[in-house]
Amino acid sequence: MRLKQGIISILAIFLFCTQNVFASKLPDDVWNFVKSNLPNARQRFDSVITLDQGIMYIPLYPPSTSEVAKIQIEYTYPQNSSFKNLPEVVLLNNGYSFLKVFKDSDGHYSVTKNDNLPIKVRLGLMPQDMLTPVGLKIPESLKLTLGDLLIPSENETSLVIKDDEESKTQKYSNTKKNAFITCNELKNKKILVNPMNSKFVEVYDNASNNALYELKLTSMPLKIVTSSVSDLALVLYWSTKQIDIINLKDENVVAKINIDAPASDVVLNKKDNIAYVSSQNSNSIYIIDLSSMQLSRIIKLDQKPSKIAYCETDNTIAFFDEFSSRMFKIIQQDTEYTVVPLGETKSVSKVLCDNSKIYALSRTQGVLYVFDKIESKLLSTVELDKKPTDAILYGGKLFILCSKDGYMDIYDIVQDKIIKKEQLSTEGFYSKITLIPNEKNILITGINSKNYLIYNLDEMKLTKKQESYIDAANIVITDKNQRL
Repeated sequence: MRLKQGIISILAIFLFCTQNVFASKLPDDVWNFVKSNLPNARQRFDSVITLDQGIMYIPLYPPSTSEVAKIQIEYTYPQNSSFKNLPEVVLLNNGYSFLKVFKDSDGHYSVTKNDNLPIKVRLGLMPQDMLTPVGLKIPESLKLTLGDLLIPSENETSLVIKDDEESKTQKYSNTKKNAFITCNELKNKKILVNPMNSKFVEVYDNASNNALYELKLTSMPLKIVTSSVSDLALVLYWSTKQIDIINLKDENVVAKINIDAPASDVVLNKKDNIAYVSSQNSNSIYIIDLSSMQLSRIIKLDQKPSKIAYCETDNTIAFFDEFSSRMFKIIQQDTEYTVVPLGETKSVSKVLCDNSKIYALSRTQGVLYVFDKIESKLLSTVELDKKPTDAILYGGKLFILCSKDGYMDIYDIVQDKIIKKEQLSTEGFYSKITLIPNEKNILITGINSKNYLIYNLDEMKLTKKQESYIDAANIVITDKNQRL
């Protein structure tokens, strides 16, 4: 009878816990204790704790918390370990506990195999909004901690495409048409290529001419950017009010953020691991915290922001309002944002900014507009070759890709003039610049070119023209030690 009552009591506690553990954040006192022991810890949107080198802890919420004067560690496995030693299991004296996640060389996830954990740990419950690692293995003694969570199997990952009928119809009949032939400049890199008019992403590395595998996105992507701080990719879509955040190591969508209208552009603040997403149809700039993977704030505007830029040194945001054909900057003071007009422009294809100036490329006018950031006025206009579409700031120079006739115009910021023009190619329409990580080279791609170009920023010259068979809409390059 006592055993039966005990089981009923446990089930009652479990059901109570299941109903109440959808909280996306740990209590402040618990989180502060974790941070005091692990200063580099980050709390994900679902309260999972992440550390450097891919270390991760899953919190277990107790059925009821104990009021304690001071949070302390009650139990660890291995025993007598400090939190700093990263033990497999940590139990606090208020009932909260943490399970370390292990990942083997084959990418399989598990937690501790210890079957003799305290009852307080075994009665804990994982966050019920948690993004569970694919194929996570849980010992029988801890199965109760899952609650209603379902563990996705490896073939259920939300991105990887198998040889189903849909993917077969998307693949090219001639494998050569699916080739992205890599070169020495891309050694030890992995490349994600999103072909034109496709919701698929092909994944390559320097040892493969054809894709290693494919990823299927929610819809056709407008833009894909990566955060080197947290190994995440942020995906904007052409026609949906959704932003996807993808974990590049696990190939999973780890967060979906809904906004009021389709996005227009995005720029990263790598210092604070934040993304600024503009949306002209909602008159808004959305601030997304990539550490917590949550929408942290919306800047509501009278303007319609399309192209956007950010400067980390002074937290300046610059944007182009296509409706009024004007440039603006946003000044942040504490928690308030002030919009300041800069001047008129037309058909801006790219916005950039540095410590003192804001730059805007006019695609139709073939002009570079240079604005003084401090005095908020137009300093100069510089004539460019036809149809400038993309640019990158590097070493005190602005490298401007002019797509009509395949020119690279190099603008010296100090001299305020074009110091070099180089015709890269007369074939195709090259329109996108992608910086190769930890290199002095950029990758230049375009539509109907059937080639890609390697350009050395230090030498200021084209160094390679490489055959390719893909019309690339989006390119992402990461170091090969990231598993994509």
